[in-house]
Amino acid sequence: MESKNLLDKLERVERTINIYRISDDELISEINIDEIEFDLLTKIVPPPIEDPLLYDGYLLDEEQLVVFNSYMNNKIDLRIDLYYYILVCGGIYNW
Repeated sequence: MESKNLLDKLERVERTINIYRISDDELISEINIDEIEFDLLTKIVPPPIEDPLLYDGYLLDEEQLVVFNSYMNNKIDLRIDLYYYILVCGGIYNW
């Protein structure tokens, strides 16, 4: 009998920084940040007690984005006047 538990089908978790245009909330870009180790990620974005694995979305400030850029090969274009940036977590499942 096949399990119906989603956790059994979870292959991996991917995190991205999603960039949205302020004027209309349109998604402009997604930048994969899996190159950043989770321990470092939690230093940049301290997780709340109710979400220790940072599964929820988090609005990033300019200071956090500068730190992300210092660790990334694919740099984020910081245009705080035009865009806002959200840390997003998504599951990749084996169906």
